[in-house]
Amino acid sequence: MYYPKQIPYLLNSEFQKQVEYHEYHFKELEHYCMCIWQMTSKEKLKKPIYNYILPDACVDIIIDFTQKSIFFAAFSKDTELFLLHDNVDYLGVRLKPGAFYAIFGIHAEKIMDHQIPFSDLEIDPFFQDIFLVSIEERISFFRNYLTLKIKFLKENKMIQIIDELYLHPQEKKVYEISKQFGYQERQLNRIFKKHYGVSPKVLLNILRLHLCLNVLLEGKQNLSDVALFCGFYDQSHFIKEIKRYTKISPFQMMEQMK
Repeated sequence: MYYPKQIPYLLNSEFQKQVEYHEYHFKELEHYCMCIWQMTSKEKLKKPIYNYILPDACVDIIIDFTQKSIFFAAFSKDTELFLLHDNVDYLGVRLKPGAFYAIFGIHAEKIMDHQIPFSDLEIDPFFQDIFLVSIEERISFFRNYLTLKIKFLKENKMIQIIDELYLHPQEKKVYEISKQFGYQERQLNRIFKKHYGVSPKVLLNILRLHLCLNVLLEGKQNLSDVALFCGFYDQSHFIKEIKRYTKISPFQMMEQMK
């Protein structure tokens, strides 16, 4: 099952010292929602900290409690550096790839690499109340909100496809996926951008990245085996790709995980 790794605590040592990050999972939401996450500073930050956000084909609903704002955000290709400063207080809902279109009926490519105010899609005065409640109530609020949003939705095959592609993204080619679905590559490209916001090629790269991270963080194999399993021609190419996204080498990542 595809579960992308957002690992700020490994990519920035200062983050780990000064910011708390947690993910919460709910069985009734698992078809559409990866997790509800929370990020708060232990105290007011004395200097800015960068949070590295890896591309994962997910769309997040993000609530900034310090600025009293709610918005949708997603990133398609590159790792984003998000500056944290002063008091950090965020809550987020990480929707699975394909879930944004399934729930809101808006093409996912319109949100990729952009922020859309939550009020553009949801007009509900009760959302202002979320800024007044406790952390536990915030999580419960969004858990109930999502439960209602997906209550009458039919099971979505475009969301299930991600899990299938994730099993062996290193072996998949765009023309093979086109043949499997019975589409020409141009048609497949349009369908993927509508549901996932990215092309089939970009999506496969994202899935392979997170496959690498998951295998690396299990710590059960050496780097050569991980590189081979994830479909890289050689170890140096594998190391270069991981460092391009995470800004640290696989060696450093494994050491920090220990």
